[in-house]
Amino acid sequence: MEYHTFTSEYVHRLAIGDPEVEQHFVNYFGELLLIKLRRSLRSFTAVEDVRQETFLRVFRALKRRGGLLSPEKLGAFVNGVCNNILSEHYRATARLAALPQTEVEAQTTDPDPEAGMVSEESKRSVRRLLEKLPAKDRRILHLLFIEEREKDEVCRICQVNRSYLRVLLHRAKNRFRDSLADKNNARVTSAISSFRTTAATTTC
Repeated sequence: MEYHTFTSEYVHRLAIGDPEVEQHFVNYFGELLLIKLRRSLRSFTAVEDVRQETFLRVFRALKRRGGLLSPEKLGAFVNGVCNNILSEHYRATARLAALPQTEVEAQTTDPDPEAGMVSEESKRSVRRLLEKLPAKDRRILHLLFIEEREKDEVCRICQVNRSYLRVLLHRAKNRFRDSLADKNNARVTSAISSFRTTAATTTC
């Protein structure tokens, strides 16, 4: 891989969300983080979760007032953010491993007469929530989960590669979750749980 020197202009364009620079950043650090995380994590899902969360937090940090004072240290900054997320992942994994296993109740196979109605209402609830998101996030989520387009097709429509699509999807899902903070309706909650399950199993 060719070594890249980072400048103030590069970091500024990254901070304001320049798509060209964001995609270069994702391609450049995506490969480096993949090598690093494969040595530390066993599952591909965990590697992707940590990698995408690293990108998201770096973008957020750069947008804050003051941002990164030394552009040439961007690589070290990304590595430090990744290390913090790895530590959080290890702690969360340890907590989950310590939880007692409970028996899952058997689910009935009898048809639910209200299931169709609830499903349709859930879809409408999700669509209403999507409308509140920024246009780019709404478009990504709508194409993938409402229209169920193939990832390569979404890449062509949005003019991004698969690596950058993963970043956009991760960021869009996080904003979608944030938009639910004040939602208490049971059917909306059910809709969101279904959406999250689908999103969690979607990889690019």
